[in-house]
Amino acid sequence: MNTARLPLLSFLLGLSFVTLLAPATSAQDYPNRPIRFIVGFPPGGSVDVLARAVANQATKTLGQPILVENRAGASTNAASDFVAKERPDGYTVLVASDSIAINASLFKNLSFNPVTSFAPVTLAITSPQILVVCANFGAQTVAEYLTKVKANPGGVNVGLTGRGTIGHLTSELINQGGLQVSYVPYTGGAPAVRDLVGGHIDALYVTLPGVAGSVRGGNVIPVAVSSPKRSKAFPDVPTFAETAAPELSIDSWQGFLVPGGTPQPIIDKLNRELVAALQSEAVAKPLADVGSEIVASAPGAFADVIKADVQRFGEIVRAANINVE
Repeated sequence: MNTARLPLLSFLLGLSFVTLLAPATSAQDYPNRPIRFIVGFPPGGSVDVLARAVANQATKTLGQPILVENRAGASTNAASDFVAKERPDGYTVLVASDSIAINASLFKNLSFNPVTSFAPVTLAITSPQILVVCANFGAQTVAEYLTKVKANPGGVNVGLTGRGTIGHLTSELINQGGLQVSYVPYTGGAPAVRDLVGGHIDALYVTLPGVAGSVRGGNVIPVAVSSPKRSKAFPDVPTFAETAAPELSIDSWQGFLVPGGTPQPIIDKLNRELVAALQSEAVAKPLADVGSEIVASAPGAFADVIKADVQRFGEIVRAANINVE
């Protein structure tokens, strides 16, 4: 053997050993700088509220600030695309909603795949969609709402937090059988709720936490929720299943994702910290008070939900012929 090559061989072996150890060392030191939570909706909506609540709590235990950055636009695809292209190092986290699973069927040329482009960290919460109407609409029950829609095809203005969102899918499930409404899409829940309170639209399908304050304040009238059971926070509001749609069961969800390829030790640490934040009284109680159910799942369980909902929501999109392009 040529002994002159031994120093070079030793150097290369040492370099390979250091490279193999790098991810583990990085995970041990994580985080050593601020983390960003990316939200695909404007400030004030339910996803933004979740992001800021968890960020405030997790900052205390992680020892680094968590900054919430709103990147609304393109039906939340702008935020998803941004995070998918970031370095998989745990410092850029997508605060995702069910929109990421719905969009797989709505858009033909997405730059990301909701299943393979991201690594799930935790499914944080689930919440029902709620149908609310403005105070002067003249309906307080599902039956009264449907009567007004049937009497005036296309004449009832229904707000959506975005075209193709889970509220849109819920409305289409209710409209099965030929009901016609005029949709008014917004770029998130907060501006839609403001317009509903102001009487600029007749009705709105929105995630319950995003309108809880307006319901309690008597500014809007709650009609029904989309979950199979009544919300613990609003037990007087019936479900659609009790009234006009016995088979209807659809919940909104929100959770945390990192770019695909993020080292598992970093994902595991993030999961532990975010789950602890979600289960803390400072976060769990305010979220539960506005109608959210705390899930705080393991990464694998969240991955299963995303895969299942990509298929389930796709079937609804195709059946209702929802087209946003």
